[in-house]
Amino acid sequence: MNLTHKVNSSALKYFFIVTMVFVLSENISAQEREFLDNRIMYTKYTIADFFNDSTKWVWELDVVYRRQSELGQTDFWSNPLRMSVRPWIAYQFTKLTRLSFNPIGMFNSTPRYPLEGALNNPLERELRTTLQINNYAFYGRFNFTHRLRFESRWRGIDNSNWTSEGSSLNRAAHNYRFRYRMRTRIPLNTDYFYTNKTWYISQYSEIHVEFGNDYGTNYFSQNRNFIGIGYRFWDWARIELGYLHQYNTRGNNVQIDLSRGPMFYLFMDILSRTEYRR
Repeated sequence: MNLTHKVNSSALKYFFIVTMVFVLSENISAQEREFLDNRIMYTKYTIADFFNDSTKWVWELDVVYRRQSELGQTDFWSNPLRMSVRPWIAYQFTKLTRLSFNPIGMFNSTPRYPLEGALNNPLERELRTTLQINNYAFYGRFNFTHRLRFESRWRGIDNSNWTSEGSSLNRAAHNYRFRYRMRTRIPLNTDYFYTNKTWYISQYSEIHVEFGNDYGTNYFSQNRNFIGIGYRFWDWARIELGYLHQYNTRGNNVQIDLSRGPMFYLFMDILSRTEYRR
C-alpha cells in the first residue's frame, strides 16, 4: 500500500466520521431548527501556472463573486453577497499532490438577506490566511480530489461594532476554520479527465468546522454540496456549471441559512499551456 493510498483511505474515513456526526446532530435537533431560504448565485475564477518549466513552484490566483436574493425571493442576482481575491504560492510535491499557501486574502461580504433585520447591516471586510493541500487519485475513469484547508480569519477589520452573527465587538473578530472537501469528476466522452474536449460530471461535498475565542458554538458551521457538468475546451482550461446546495448554521444554532442556486467555475490550471498563450 503506497502513501497516496494511505492518505486517501484516512481522508475517506475521516470524512465519513465527520459526516455521520454532522448528520446525526442535525437529525437529533431537527425539530428545533428554522431553515431560512436564501437563493444565491456563486461564481469562481482560478488561474495557476508554474513559475517556469523546470520548477515545482506554482503561483495561483482565485477570484470569487457571489449574488443573493432578498427575503426568500427567487431573483438570486438582485443583491451582492461576496467578492474576494486570494493570491497563492504553491509547491507541487508530486504529480498528484500540491501544497498551497495564501498569506492574505481580502473578502468583502454582505450579510445574508433571508430576514428583514439583516437588510440594514453594513458590509463586512475580512482578511484571511489559508493553508491547503490537494491530493488527486484516479480509479479507472474516476478522478477523486481530497482538499484539506485550514483558515485563520479576521472578520470586521474596520473595527465595527457589528459582525455577521450580530455580536458586538470593538475590534476584528478572529477565529479558525477547518474545511474538508471530496470532489469526484467523471469523464463522459473520453477515458481521462485531462484530455482536451472532455465533457465530465463534477460533484463535491464539503464540511466546515469553526472554532476560536471569538467564535460561538455552531462548530459545524457549513455543509456545501455541488453537482454539475464541465467541459475542457483547451488542454489546461475548463468550465463548470451546476447547482449548489449549502447549509450555514447561525450563531444561535437554531436558524440555518439554506442557500441554493447556480454556480459557475472557470479554471485555467496551467495558463502558459492554453492556446491563448501559444
